[in-house]
Amino acid sequence: MTPLYSAKNATDEVYAELYYQAEKNYLFMRWSGYCTDDELKKATLRMLDWQQAEGQQLGCRFHVHDTKEFETAWSGTVDWIVTEFFNKAYAFGLRCNISVLSPDLFSMISSEALQQHPGSLVPTKLFDSLVAAEQFIASQSQ
Repeated sequence: MTPLYSAKNATDEVYAELYYQAEKNYLFMRWSGYCTDDELKKATLRMLDWQQAEGQQLGCRFHVHDTKEFETAWSGTVDWIVTEFFNKAYAFGLRCNISVLSPDLFSMISSEALQQHPGSLVPTKLFDSLVAAEQFIASQSQ
């Protein structure tokens, strides 16, 4: 994967790492540890910047979020993700959002809230592993 961006939280720990998986044509964010809602939005907006600048030209339709090491309740950003981020990213070609679920209960509940949010232009799919997420992407690309 091609590394694109790394974000550190207020305690100087990396909480988000952004990559492009060229062979399978998806944008990948690895989330870990803790971050605030504002820090989450900042990293998520980097995904939007990439989708607009490069993703739409590459035909990138999938964003994958690996939250397995994420220990953050981010349900406070779900409405923002759906109404702001998804609406803009959809205009640049995003068609599916994928979360690889965290074992952390609060992070998992946040992912489920995103999946169940009504009226989202971009559906969210939940998987237990990156392998399962990649299999789904491959099945949609055929």
